[in-house]
Amino acid sequence: MDEPLDPRVALANERTLLSWIRLSLALVGAGTTIGTVAEVQPAWLHVLVAVVPIVLGLVAALLGYTRWQRVDEAVRAGITLPPDRELRLVSLAVAVIAVIAGAAAVVGIFAR
Repeated sequence: MDEPLDPRVALANERTLLSWIRLSLALVGAGTTIGTVAEVQPAWLHVLVAVVPIVLGLVAALLGYTRWQRVDEAVRAGITLPPDRELRLVSLAVAVIAVIAGAAAVVGIFAR
């Protein structure tokens, strides 16, 4: 007979998924705000600064869900948890956003 899953493990995995969703919402919100409120010049940089976080928000939501699913399956099967490749990708993506936003700020300061 299969042993039931410890609810603490399932809830911890769910909290991790919710963290991914919060990250996703924050990225989409930031991109939307920049796209509608900020006046970044030149126009291509404005589009880049607005669209990149929105796309990364979508990617974060998808990565979070796939991570949740993989961990859930591993825990239920009683095998070792899979490596967390997604965090490296998200960390790199946030660093890219920071560089782009910094470039946009510098360009904006010198364009005045």
